[in-house]
Amino acid sequence: MAEVQQQEGQDKGKHKKVRAKKASTHIDMTPMVDLAFLLLTFFILTTTLAKPKTMDITMPVKDEIEDEQRTKVPASQTMSILLTENDRIIWYMGMDDPTQPPETNIADFSVTGANSIHKVLLERNKLVIDLVKMVEDSVAAGLIPNKEEEIKKHKAAVKAAEKRGLIVLIKPDDKSKYKNLVDILDEMIVTNVGRYAIVDLSDSERELIKNASAN
Repeated sequence: MAEVQQQEGQDKGKHKKVRAKKASTHIDMTPMVDLAFLLLTFFILTTTLAKPKTMDITMPVKDEIEDEQRTKVPASQTMSILLTENDRIIWYMGMDDPTQPPETNIADFSVTGANSIHKVLLERNKLVIDLVKMVEDSVAAGLIPNKEEEIKKHKAAVKAAEKRGLIVLIKPDDKSKYKNLVDILDEMIVTNVGRYAIVDLSDSERELIKNASAN
């Protein structure tokens, strides 16, 4: 608020005159300071802080369980994804057998390309994807509460119950980028792969990478 102070002057003659003298201006900053504190308080109370996001990763367990006691996984359900340099992906179906090298395929991280790993995962995991879609249809029909936690719980239950779903073994080498590992883990979530793990490369798989890179 500006206050203008004026003083009345009087001539020495018979007639009285009001003479305006030089005005002095004073700006009161108190309301502006109050407004600043009110805005600061408003933004503090209404701001949503960033929540940390985590990703579930299954790592192989080093134990002394005999091979015959381990769970036998059908080779037709097992997919190995080898990550190497230049953002390249080499994948094959079945188990690692040095005596009978598997047929390898080249893929990339594109979404719609001819060699898209995204398209491959969608095709190989179609059974689980269809079951997850049934959960989404149930939410739309009102059979399942439309709450994020409830939807996640039902999707996780569907993935865990389906034993015929795709199992992915992710195997990065020393030349692959950390970003490639994060991208392929994202693909596991997008394509609804329920069972996957990060595993070390075997010597025979290192040879597969060398042979694929040479071609």
